[in-house]
Amino acid sequence: MGAEGNLGWVRALLREEAGRLGLREVMGVAPFSSVYGALMPVQQARLRELSGAGFDEMIRDGSVVSIAFAYPEYAVDSIAVGSEGGYDKERWNVYAREYIRLNDALNEASTRIASEIGGVAIPATTEGAAAEISHVEDYYPLVVSHRVAAEQSGVGWRGKNELIVNPGFSCAIRLASVLTTLPMRRTPPTTMGCGDCHACMDACPCLRNKERLRNYREQCRLYIVSLGLVSDVCGKCVKACYRESVYRDQFKL
Repeated sequence: MGAEGNLGWVRALLREEAGRLGLREVMGVAPFSSVYGALMPVQQARLRELSGAGFDEMIRDGSVVSIAFAYPEYAVDSIAVGSEGGYDKERWNVYAREYIRLNDALNEASTRIASEIGGVAIPATTEGAAAEISHVEDYYPLVVSHRVAAEQSGVGWRGKNELIVNPGFSCAIRLASVLTTLPMRRTPPTTMGCGDCHACMDACPCLRNKERLRNYREQCRLYIVSLGLVSDVCGKCVKACYRESVYRDQFKL
């Protein structure tokens, strides 16, 4: 079929899964070697482990397929809605439950794609991780960063909130990845970026003060746990990006 045809085939598989699940999708393909090179050493070790005996072939010829499903708009608008001096947690849990649904959908889609193309699925980050670890750095060896794959493959750019910002869906997306040696045309990183926009930082004290905090990611984790939602999410910066950023008129969920 060739590299271009294989790219179209995998896109069609993802589109079919998205349609079956009632979701909107985006996909990119990056060289395995470039993703591997951009990871933290502890995550490189995890990727090597996931690749198994095929690691050398992956480094030489492999790709990482980055897949994403977008949140529905109503879920993003349920984030941090004020209520009697605080937040409406019941409404916020609409977003938290969509987080779970998108994770499950990504796991189904990545598993199917990996099966079809003879690859290895790396599932979405699952709920519960923030509460199960004692510090954010304990989390890094457990996962391979889907954000690196998404950035390297042009799914989006790294926003000031460290999430991947897609040109159509903002950072209101969830990610998974598939490793493969199937010849595929790669999709280059986007040249877009946040520029002078700071909507996410205005919405979150952790982000606003990240240069001064000892470890703002740990402060973010602790805040997420303190919310006590049905999954370990916050989403304030996601909502701000979608509704308040310089790209707000371009984004559409």
